[in-house]
Amino acid sequence: MNELLIKKVAVDRDVLHLPFTERVLSTLPPDVPVEVREEGEEIPKGKTSLHLTRERGTFFKDCPCTPGAVGCGYRIFTLGFQCPFACSYCFLRFYAPDLPLTLYCNLEEAREEFRLKAAKLGRFRVGTGEFTDSLALDGITGHSRFMSELAKEFPDVLVELKTKSAVIEPLLACSPPRNVVPAWSVNPEAFATSDEPLAATLRERLEAAKKAVSAGLSVGFHFDPVIIHGNWREEYGRLIENLFDSAPPEKIAWISVGSLRFPRRFLDQWGYALRSGRIYFDEIIDCDDGKMRYFWPLRREAYRFFRERVGSLGRGKVPLYLCMEPKTMWESAFLLSPEEGEVEKILCGLER
Repeated sequence: MNELLIKKVAVDRDVLHLPFTERVLSTLPPDVPVEVREEGEEIPKGKTSLHLTRERGTFFKDCPCTPGAVGCGYRIFTLGFQCPFACSYCFLRFYAPDLPLTLYCNLEEAREEFRLKAAKLGRFRVGTGEFTDSLALDGITGHSRFMSELAKEFPDVLVELKTKSAVIEPLLACSPPRNVVPAWSVNPEAFATSDEPLAATLRERLEAAKKAVSAGLSVGFHFDPVIIHGNWREEYGRLIENLFDSAPPEKIAWISVGSLRFPRRFLDQWGYALRSGRIYFDEIIDCDDGKMRYFWPLRREAYRFFRERVGSLGRGKVPLYLCMEPKTMWESAFLLSPEEGEVEKILCGLER
């Protein structure tokens, strides 16, 4: 993984005094310029800029599940926004191409909101890696320690830290409880090299997962997006084998699978820049939710492949679920017909 490069920092004046702000600023190299931003002033642009601000809304959000898709009950706990890795297919490239890396500094408010939500919901899954990478900035944020402290208070809450980095040492150093689940998004090595060049290599991610397992943690993996291109069966088959070499079935909390999807506007805006990326011009069609996806039979074929391979190597012990797919796809590819809330119960360990 390339070293994180932050060229400038903008700090909102109303968070300048907060402990988290002081922590972040103290970890940055002394030659990084820091500007105090007044309300209404323009924020810096680009992923080499860092904006320290306040979350003025709620930290908890429901997963933005596609209408008509089978939900998994996932909750999102937003401690920041934007990702340093800029992967070719990332939805943030379209929705927020110029926004800087953003960290929310009012963590005591976040802590209180988490406590209220956890006391109300009981057992559920929550993650910090939907709108940013959970661990890429952990060396300056200490977010893994913050989340581990909350996880210790609420042992029924499964806290997922999803990442494409190999920054695992800060998490392991704080002796996280067993309900903290570090998870890695993975793709075959060739695709990771070409389309995820700023992220950790596949080998580095799997080595980090192995370290987490050695420390006693369960881990998760996300095949999302699955790229149905070229020798995809051989490449994903080899990746799944490597995955199980890194983590035995009993230490894998869950695996998700979702195929490449994006709004047509993404292709309209970025098509010229992506003209060499053949994956965006394969058998992809417009779907009812406004996104473009692989043709139904192709997706079904890929999902059946994952079901069979993960089921075989995982000895039927690893929960596998589809991301952003309707019930009809579950029935056709997985031979399952999950009712409302059933997937969430399985992933939370309530129905295994």
